[in-house]
Amino acid sequence: MKFYFIFLFLGVYALFAKELTPYKSIKVGDATTDFVREENRLIVSTRESSVMVYDLSSGKILEKITIPTQQNILGDTVGIIVTSVDTLEGKIIFSTRNLDSWGDIYVYEQKKLTKLLDASQKIAPKEIKFVNANQIIIGTMENEILLFDITKRAILYKNHLSEASFSDFALSEDKKVLYSADEAPTLYKIETQSGKVIERYEEANKRDIFALDYKSGMLATGGKDKRLVLYKSPKSFTMTNADFFISSVALSPDATQVAFSKNEDDDIAVVETEKLKELYLLKKHTTKIVKIDFISNSELLTADEGGTLYFWKLDAK
Repeated sequence: MKFYFIFLFLGVYALFAKELTPYKSIKVGDATTDFVREENRLIVSTRESSVMVYDLSSGKILEKITIPTQQNILGDTVGIIVTSVDTLEGKIIFSTRNLDSWGDIYVYEQKKLTKLLDASQKIAPKEIKFVNANQIIIGTMENEILLFDITKRAILYKNHLSEASFSDFALSEDKKVLYSADEAPTLYKIETQSGKVIERYEEANKRDIFALDYKSGMLATGGKDKRLVLYKSPKSFTMTNADFFISSVALSPDATQVAFSKNEDDDIAVVETEKLKELYLLKKHTTKIVKIDFISNSELLTADEGGTLYFWKLDAK
């Protein structure tokens, strides 16, 4: 089957990119793993047994949710990694990873913390998202996709996609479809309610996929091959190169722009998706980028593993 793609190097367009600095920051204090926004709340997960809730406007701490610590083989007390966090209708869910790689899943609602899944069940959750107020989708390190019912405390299905390690996933806006990536590298389009694989994307990514995002009919991926790939379908895509492994990607709400970690200096490039022209270079982070999020088409929120979150405003076009 014949297909077309564009392959461009960012260096050609980077000469015209405008350098930006953040207008605001939040210092979490602990190593950051993930964050999510809901209305005026910012929820941040850490590697130190905690989830922090901030006022998005003021940056002030509203709550700190803590879980027990653990002991390593030397007997030292160390934190438990909170691998992923999500929120819906005031509820907060988050997953953890212990030293033995197994983990728990919690829900926090009305000041009450409840464990939904226990590490004794031998599940290693890496990422979780709300599908609706009563269901969550889970991606495990073993590359399993699970749909879990909160009320029934039951796993509705478990789909083992492959032997490759799970990387990342993203839901469509209506949450009917899940896009999941592994380090094979393969991308899967999955029916959320059934777990059925609808399509596979295997043409463009040549090495481990580390991150993906989906917005307005476009799928963006990045990984070890330094390729930023923009898919409209499994065989219709464009791509460009970064200068280093891509650890995080994010599409703007209207999918006209994509942001991704660009180089070893932890800079973030913002590129228009139509012509792959680099518009902005965001410079401030000094450690690995763990997440990029478009608050709107002209504003971003980014986080690094050093525990700092930065807010950025893009120029009006």
